[in-house]
Amino acid sequence: MTRNLIGNESEVLNLAVAPEYRRRGIASDLVRLVLRGTVFLEVRESNSTARAFYNSLGYQELSCRPGYYADPLEGAIVLKFHSC
Repeated sequence: MTRNLIGNESEVLNLAVAPEYRRRGIASDLVRLVLRGTVFLEVRESNSTARAFYNSLGYQELSCRPGYYADPLEGAIVLKFHSC
């Protein structure tokens, strides 16, 4: 799920919950239990569900990376979170 970058920084590479288990708090629990320090991730600009989810956990949108995703070509929103 994550990769350590430098010191106390991590990056979320993938996070998914099977459709039949969604809306039960599983992803929120995983994020809260596993991720510590400064965490970065990218989501597709059009993925309003993921953006709302991460915003609800305190992630802040930092920037946009145009053309980051292929098939279809789309920009990525870079998010950052910091916990103690």
